[in-house]
Amino acid sequence: MSKKIAICVGHSRFGDTGAVNTDGVSEWAFNKPLAERTAELLRDAKHDVKVWSEYSGSGYSSAMSWIAEQIREYNADVAVELHFNSAGPTANGYEFLHWHRAGRSARLASCFHFSFKKFFPERKSRGLKAISSGDRGSAFLQRTHCPAAILEPYFGSNVEETAFYSARREELARAYADAIISWLSAEKPLNQSNPNHRNKSLTCFPKSARSPKRNKAS
Repeated sequence: MSKKIAICVGHSRFGDTGAVNTDGVSEWAFNKPLAERTAELLRDAKHDVKVWSEYSGSGYSSAMSWIAEQIREYNADVAVELHFNSAGPTANGYEFLHWHRAGRSARLASCFHFSFKKFFPERKSRGLKAISSGDRGSAFLQRTHCPAAILEPYFGSNVEETAFYSARREELARAYADAIISWLSAEKPLNQSNPNHRNKSLTCFPKSARSPKRNKAS
């Protein structure tokens, strides 16, 4: 069954292009074509996908409220926002953010972790990051009505990581699509008469990737 997938390009508010990697490419410029390619792969898998690369709003909070409303009106089953990290020149690794009280969102983030271990086994994993109110990325994760994750595949401040992922954008798009498809498969009920009975045999989240156990929410 076709699902609705929202792919959002981080820093899409006017005047906000996000961090700039060591090649001089902003988060927005790096991720916009990546979002479009990921959407193509998901459409090939017969899913309904919408990409947002322009947000309305005069500030971060209003932009996050706007995109959350767009995702709700689209009636998305799942949403992701594409970014890359930035810190010191030696910082490295991929990580995936989810709302700390959202069990299904944590499982979504875990599917991205598992996909990256498969597509990029040589790269460092920083694991999952459970986000609370006030943390970086909290507004997007808290305000979306559906399971959501923020994707941070590498550190743009690291020359080697920037070169590695810039040369592998197709693999990145395929890793993203693989993770979303895996999560959608794991969400299918085993027993059609009991929609709360989930297909746990299709797990894509090894124990090593899981965040600390918390109260669940959607």
